[in-house]
Amino acid sequence: MRFLTMLICVTACLAACGQAKADPAPVMVEVAPGIELTARLHAPQGAAAAPAVVLFPGSQGSRNLSGLAEHLASQGIVALDLSKRGVDGSGGHWRDESIERLADDALAAVAFLQGVEGVDPARVGVIGHSQGGWVAQLAAARSDSVAFIVMLAGPTQTVRDQILTDERLHLTGWGVPAAAVEERMEMFGMLMEAALTNPAVCTPSGGHYLCGLFMYDPAEALAGVNVPVLALYGENDPMTPPAENEAALVESLAHLEPGMVTTRTFSEANHVFWTSRTGLRDEYGDLEPVYVPGFLDQISSWINQRESGTAQ
Repeated sequence: MRFLTMLICVTACLAACGQAKADPAPVMVEVAPGIELTARLHAPQGAAAAPAVVLFPGSQGSRNLSGLAEHLASQGIVALDLSKRGVDGSGGHWRDESIERLADDALAAVAFLQGVEGVDPARVGVIGHSQGGWVAQLAAARSDSVAFIVMLAGPTQTVRDQILTDERLHLTGWGVPAAAVEERMEMFGMLMEAALTNPAVCTPSGGHYLCGLFMYDPAEALAGVNVPVLALYGENDPMTPPAENEAALVESLAHLEPGMVTTRTFSEANHVFWTSRTGLRDEYGDLEPVYVPGFLDQISSWINQRESGTAQ
């Protein structure tokens, strides 16, 4: 599937954003009996009653938000850059994941941060990129310990619909005629659904990693979110395009008080918030792996405002 190629590209490309400094020594976070995840704890010097965040990565196994973690620490925010199961010495394996279990892992990391010296336990949130956006939503819906969430290209579509949206926008962006796009999408959707709902492919003991994710619908989780939300999108993002996600997010969170939901779309940004021409996966190798202007500052300033209860 082309979608899977894009996921591999994104996770590899994101890792390049965190090149400025060496990572701090790893810490281990217990998420289940006998299962620990490796994480990197980025903390400001002399932190006292500081806000803190768990950085939850997107699809597949890469720990890919270290550049963001370093920036947050420079702005007085403690950041726990969490690896998935089976990555960087972590127990288990990310191929066995479900959104529900990933949310449990995120909540275990929140509890870990609440016990870190210098962290204000009432101001611990979750930042999720891409698939991590679904994780952040569900973690906040499941536990009062999550004080806020930040979604970076975080979907409000179902997993199935996000895959189809990404495929359609790539075909269109590559200049495939509209009639041919529709024909290919019909076939792609049928084949994908047949494969990822087939017990012969998706067995309890293995199968494609999307098997445990494919049927996930975030509607119930979004209805249960009762904390401030920052949602950032890229104008050129075919995987989580603003047109298909931003308005739906605002509608899904209409039960929140005014000012609790902040959204922003960055001009020319792709799925990983680099300046791009088209946002399509075939141009990633030609792009400079640097976040678009204002991206990092938007996140850190919004988190630091949680102390005063304001949002911009």
